[in-house]
Amino acid sequence: MQLNKNKAIIACAGSGKTTYIVEEALKLKDQKILVTTYTNENLDQIKAFFIEKAGCIPPNITVQSWFSFLLQEGVRPYQNQMEYQQRVRTIFFQIKKSRYHKKDNYFTSANDIYSNKVSEFVYECDRKTEGRIIKRLEKIYSYIVIDELQDFAGYDLNLLEIFFNSKINIVAVGDPRQATFSTNTSQKYKQYRRSNIFLWLKEKEQNNEIEIEENNESHRCNRDICDFASNIFPDFPKMFSKNSKLTGHDGIFCIHIDGVDNYIENYNPIILKYSKTTNTFGFHGINIGLAKGRTYKRVLIFPTKPMLEYLKTKDTSKAGDKSKLYVAVTRAKYSVAFVVGNKSLIKNGENKNG
Repeated sequence: MQLNKNKAIIACAGSGKTTYIVEEALKLKDQKILVTTYTNENLDQIKAFFIEKAGCIPPNITVQSWFSFLLQEGVRPYQNQMEYQQRVRTIFFQIKKSRYHKKDNYFTSANDIYSNKVSEFVYECDRKTEGRIIKRLEKIYSYIVIDELQDFAGYDLNLLEIFFNSKINIVAVGDPRQATFSTNTSQKYKQYRRSNIFLWLKEKEQNNEIEIEENNESHRCNRDICDFASNIFPDFPKMFSKNSKLTGHDGIFCIHIDGVDNYIENYNPIILKYSKTTNTFGFHGINIGLAKGRTYKRVLIFPTKPMLEYLKTKDTSKAGDKSKLYVAVTRAKYSVAFVVGNKSLIKNGENKNG
């Protein structure tokens, strides 16, 4: 499949998004390509895939985090156009939105640019310079490939609109159901945050700015897991499994707290938890957000109260953070088990497919 101008690929968990990006980029040996993503975890996975497939990252391909790219190619080269003469040192990452920032207050006293302001700064700078940033990028890259598109928010979308209307071929890949992070907390385009970015993409498609492709086949998850995950986001296309292997313990299960030790001993699952404060009874657990992009044979999930409520009612409005639930479930190839205190959820150990 050839990379075309302005393509968005909406692909379910386990469909091979990273493999697609790497293999397609490796075909374009005579083109300059940027591959960018938000999280360092995903960046490391992309680099590892290139090394696995090609032995190295080819010289025509740059793999760079979104923030690093914006700082290097958007902020520093043209910061004086925004009447800021001192060299911007680095990015100051904010966990929460500050209510005290003025619109034009982009920097800390240490010459660091606020993470919530990076995209806005680059957008305003490009506008003020009549497109000099994007014109420069057009001379550097033929393709910009964006992974984990669902993490993008706020003024990121303004920048993507500029990219769509440039000479650069844009390929954006993601799964809106996996929107567990956001690049910033800006209220700009708040109606398109997280899984709602799909609505923004649909608008761009209607305006003939992009072409949307969908891949709903999971090579990772078996049928029961695909069905359960599909029910979390019923408005999205149903997932279909390409994993037909049977192991004797397959599907979705609920395990009582008293049986956790035995279950771990018998099945050796990877333990997933909502946050670092989640009690996993002394067992090592991985935060769900950090597990995104990974594949495990089996997972054992210590659910939140809203997740437990969803298991009881199948009411998605009560599931809490649906994206984290979806990510947790779709890490597994063969089995997913939830730790529960209510024995009525277990149904004598039967498979609890949603």
